[in-house]
Amino acid sequence: MDVSNTTTNGPDGFPISPSDRIVAAHLRLNDFLIADTPRDPSQTPLDGGSWKKLPKRQIVDQIEAVLRRLAWLFDHDAELANAHIARLRLTQLLRVLYTVKLPCIEADLRMMLDLTTPLLGRIAPDGPLAYVVEYLKGEDLTPELCQRLREFASHLREEMSCGQASMQSIRQTLHVVLWLDEWEPLDPARCWSEIVRRDFRAMVGARRARWRRLLKQIRGNAPTRMPAGWARDAEARLNEVGVADFREQLCVWFAPFCSGQPLPLSVAGSHVLKGLIWYAALTHDADVKACALGLLDVKWKQKRNVEKSMVALEVFGIGKKDLIARRLIKDEPRATRNLIDRFTQSRFVTIADRFVVDGDVIIVQGDLHFYRLFRSARRIERAGDNAVLELDWHALPDSFRLTITRGCDSEEQLRLRGLLLMQDATYGECFRVLA
Repeated sequence: MDVSNTTTNGPDGFPISPSDRIVAAHLRLNDFLIADTPRDPSQTPLDGGSWKKLPKRQIVDQIEAVLRRLAWLFDHDAELANAHIARLRLTQLLRVLYTVKLPCIEADLRMMLDLTTPLLGRIAPDGPLAYVVEYLKGEDLTPELCQRLREFASHLREEMSCGQASMQSIRQTLHVVLWLDEWEPLDPARCWSEIVRRDFRAMVGARRARWRRLLKQIRGNAPTRMPAGWARDAEARLNEVGVADFREQLCVWFAPFCSGQPLPLSVAGSHVLKGLIWYAALTHDADVKACALGLLDVKWKQKRNVEKSMVALEVFGIGKKDLIARRLIKDEPRATRNLIDRFTQSRFVTIADRFVVDGDVIIVQGDLHFYRLFRSARRIERAGDNAVLELDWHALPDSFRLTITRGCDSEEQLRLRGLLLMQDATYGECFRVLA
């Protein structure tokens, strides 16, 4: 019998074919899972030093192997007793691999996005996007890469994968990267910045390449104030374009601000606007400054995206007081008082208020519903419709499975389910209605 082509299973059950293009990466994962068995992934961080020493092209293969393995483990979760333990180890390894600066080509990025998109909501989404941003420093988008990025963006989920601040940064970055998509149809009703995209696409040859490099420098997750590192790189892009060309284009693009007509502003457009203002400040040109200050006369249709761009005028000495006086941004002291009022009203709502024991029944107040948890019967009812619920253990985040068992065989396990139901806006999907 020829065993050279026989498929073998890893310690996690994953089938490995000797003909697999990245079989060496999968064999390394086998060795890792076996050697990592004594470590408690919930208590002890992974020492990834040896992984970082691999040749960088091997690390790209290793990322692919981990992502493929995670997908298989999720697909076969119901058949495997400890798939969540293997996934915890593999996701920790993935985080280590993502810290390595890699020479990714466009095909690598498409691979990472394709394999990560089905896993969104289960693993953190930032690794592939960070490589895209790094790639764009020297290379350009393609229609295929933009398509993958849009698919990736449409599947983003905050729940159970990363925090709100991280997700906001990721979404902002994606908004601006996809704003650079030169193949997306223009829509003037979407945002003022569509005129920037229109005029850029009309450019040709070396001029278009110079402006592309300048626009690619704009970041969606940039801080409020212009970073020194960004300014250094931006000055180089600005010098390539030339102050005269930049001045002429900026005056064309900012002319609608003085029209008196309400203008649309998207999330991406607000970040593009901020980036152009920063570029304007770097010119040290009086005419460019006068053009940029035309922003003070603008009227926006949407208010929610305004402040992130308007505060950029600080580079020209226009502070928040000036913007508040012109009613371009909200009065910060009033917003602070509202925040304090909301805190005062809510600070007395504690876990004890939302988790009340009344004899054999525990009353739980969730974000969306009330629940009755029967201590003796280990039964869960949704109060609004008396539906009987049970935990869908396979829908739980892997880290929760280290504490919450499949069966509700104790009051402690019942209470843990109650804590999940307190956050039913996020974890309600981990429960199903019993027929």
